[in-house]
Amino acid sequence: MKRLEMTFRNELGRSTKISVDYVKDDVTKEQVETVMQSIIEKNIFKTENGELKEIDGADIVSTNTVELI
Repeated sequence: MKRLEMTFRNELGRSTKISVDYVKDDVTKEQVETVMQSIIEKNIFKTENGELKEIDGADIVSTNTVELI
């Protein structure tokens, strides 16, 4: 499984991470930046430490599960 982890800075300068499971294989940097900027501009989420204010980074994390039993 691939997971997109988007990291933002909020009003207090602290990091906030939003994760989305099952990201497409062909997602681009530009698409992720556009979505992240839209989240900030539309003020979709509010954290304990205030509104999201800027993009801090984004990663795609791949995980593999191995069945043992």
